[in-house]
Amino acid sequence: MPQEGLIKLISAANESFSNFTTRHRFIVAYGIIIVSSLFLLPELNAEMRGDVVVFQGIANDLFNGTLPYRDRVVEYPPYAIPIFLLPRLFGEANYLDGFLSLAFIADWLVKLSLFSIGFRQSKTARALLPLLLYCAAVPFIHFFYLQRYDIWPALISLLAVWLFSSKHYVASGLAVAIGIGVKLYPVLFVPPLLVLALRQGNAKRFTAGLAFGLLPMGLLSFYLPWWRFAEFQTARGLQVESLYAAVVWLGNLLGFNEAHWTYTNKWYEVHGPLATAILPWARGLFIAGVGGSTLIAVRAAAKLQNVSAPLIARLLLIPLLAFVALNQVLSPQYMIWLLPLAALGSLEGKPWALGAISLATMLTPLFYPVPDYYHPGLNLVETIILLCRDFILIAVWVSLIRESFQKMRLNLTTNIAANGDERISETTALDFETHRGIGG
Repeated sequence: MPQEGLIKLISAANESFSNFTTRHRFIVAYGIIIVSSLFLLPELNAEMRGDVVVFQGIANDLFNGTLPYRDRVVEYPPYAIPIFLLPRLFGEANYLDGFLSLAFIADWLVKLSLFSIGFRQSKTARALLPLLLYCAAVPFIHFFYLQRYDIWPALISLLAVWLFSSKHYVASGLAVAIGIGVKLYPVLFVPPLLVLALRQGNAKRFTAGLAFGLLPMGLLSFYLPWWRFAEFQTARGLQVESLYAAVVWLGNLLGFNEAHWTYTNKWYEVHGPLATAILPWARGLFIAGVGGSTLIAVRAAAKLQNVSAPLIARLLLIPLLAFVALNQVLSPQYMIWLLPLAALGSLEGKPWALGAISLATMLTPLFYPVPDYYHPGLNLVETIILLCRDFILIAVWVSLIRESFQKMRLNLTTNIAANGDERISETTALDFETHRGIGG
């Protein structure tokens, strides 16, 4: 009896909480955003670190007549450069404050977009789930969150999905093109979105937006060799946060192989005989995994029945997760790419699967930044936590692939059943007409 009473009490409390959040969604949403943002406020007074120094250098050089890609090495696509120039509006001496303030605004835009989409998709308390999952994860990456520019392509990608689901195909194509020019990875979204647009008879509109958005890059190529940014990335080895590097480093800690934690240029890599041997295989697995995942997403897009923002997000996460989880470079800020789409995708299907990406993000401060990260390398516990993060991403990727195959199988079964019923109806009608004829 006491147990039954406790269950009823919990059930009543849950129902009461659900009713409250449903009635006061706006108040709860803004409360969640404000609490999450409070963790970022101290970072607005942080000192300038790594990446922002590079961004400011690119902006200063451009103002001094040094052209990117031609006169100096730039490891970012061309549409990222306006983002680096914008903080100069606050004055050269206030570059850091300008950059952090703009990133803070972009963070709020992501959060407000997630709430707005959730509000349109659901009238229940689940409408708050995307916002909650995103806001819960952000405080755990506050150390670098505002000092990277990855929040911008994440925001652009989220808007591209929202625009597509709202049938604004030209604007969606334009957003995808801008995203490609800012951080490249949204190029993975083009094939599945193009198939979805084609099925809806709007491929021309989506392609027009995409072409218009990429046109400046095409014209720029006559003056600046912007494609050289890719050369910078191809020379990289196994970055320490990647799955491959973590496995090699774990082997070193357990005494199975030799490895060295080495600072290279602007990041840390794992070097050694095994790391050197694994590198070409890692690159091959990455290419195969991303290519295969893109084909799976395209096939799933061809069968997708309900083109909603959450389902599109789940679809696009298949190639994006492959790009992140199988990459030889898995910088901590890559989680920023995943978080908005994973949060949005939680509105459909099993929310725990994509909620796991928020959990994986929450593990970040346990291995970065920690004292061992800089020297002499992560210890055994920190390495195991890093591997847990990497395997969570792999598990979510596999889960989404399984989900897509199950949906394709279900659609096939439904179509076969529908065709069978149609044939039965046609046969019954023919028999009826035949008997009628005989009787007549």
